[in-house]
Amino acid sequence: MSVAPAGPPAPALYPYAAPDLKGVRLRSPRGLAIALAVLFALVVGTDLFAVFADWNLRSLMERVMADSGSVSAAELNRGDTMNGVAGTLQSAATLVTGIVFIVWFHRVRTNAEVFAPGADKRKRGWAIGGWFVPIANLWIPYRIAVDTWGSSTPFEADGSYRRVPLTAVNFWWGVFVLSTLVGRYASRVYGHAETADALHSAATTMLFSDALDVVAAVLAVLFVRKLTAMQHAKAAQGPVVAAV
Repeated sequence: MSVAPAGPPAPALYPYAAPDLKGVRLRSPRGLAIALAVLFALVVGTDLFAVFADWNLRSLMERVMADSGSVSAAELNRGDTMNGVAGTLQSAATLVTGIVFIVWFHRVRTNAEVFAPGADKRKRGWAIGGWFVPIANLWIPYRIAVDTWGSSTPFEADGSYRRVPLTAVNFWWGVFVLSTLVGRYASRVYGHAETADALHSAATTMLFSDALDVVAAVLAVLFVRKLTAMQHAKAAQGPVVAAV
């Protein structure tokens, strides 16, 4: 065990508890935040490809409705294949990004417990489990994010409380939930579409859903970067204790 230099002796200078609370220690979320920036860029790329595939399918259906003989079977097959590839790429990118995001989310929630013991209303395990509870997963992660945001807010230079608006949290969560609900609806509509008119409507809905995904991914990156920076700044205000 190595012992890092102790912080200032005056307790008043410690804005939060020493970073070792019942076995819980501060861990930097920076590495995960960098990985998420890269992964969300990949998500945006696959979403943009999906937008193009949706637009292509929509255009094909417009031509079919105007004159069914103007579209060849080969064009229809290419359009269908493009949508399938886009969906597969989106699913893969979303799965990997989602796993890393939940790991980061749990880490910042755990750090928040060190910054403000007892301030968070749910145990840190909900930072993982909350995403997998049907219906409740549209609310639980948001409440955890709000609590973590408040606990991670750095203090002013004089030690007084500083409030940081929840704009980044609210916009990210609002667009994320909207894109999730629209995406589920679009998948259901596309799965039941059999006529050119129905496929045209489904492609339009999917295009809107995929465009929302792009916005949600960008807002997620902004949320991750802001909260990570807040935790880094707040950690710098606290004491340095024994490190293994």
